[in-house]
Parts: sequence; C-alpha cells; structure tokens
Amino acid sequence: MKKLVEKFGRYYVATFIIMVVGVVLFLLTPLLLWLFDFDSDIIGLFVFMVGLGMYVIRLVYNRISRKAKT
Repeated sequence: MKKLVEKFGRYYVATFIIMVVGVVLFLLTPLLLWLFDFDSDIIGLFVFMVGLGMYVIRLVYNRISRKAKT
C-alpha cells in the first residue's frame, strides 16, 4: 500500500478504494438480498460514481492548474 501511495498519491489511492467499495457492494447485492433482505445495488452504484467523480474532478483540476502555470 505504501508503494501505491508513493506512486499515485493519497488522493488517487483513496478514490480507487472508494470505487472498489462501490463495486463490491454492487456485486454483493444478491447475497445481501438473500441473507439480510438488504438491496445494495443503488448504494453500490452511487458510491462507485462518487469515487469516479472525485477522480475525474481531480484530473481536470490538475490539467487546468498545469496549463495556468505555463
């Protein structure tokens, strides 16, 4: 994990972790429905989209700030 943080940065690693949690929640929907009667597909999709949005916003911010410096 330390190598990932050094290579990509804390923010990007955090967004990837958020996206993975969303995907896991989405994929566990049938199991959670069967065991606990809990529907997690919308929640998993929402968590994934939040992580993806954070990632894209940071990419756009970095591109804009890089152009402003030149």
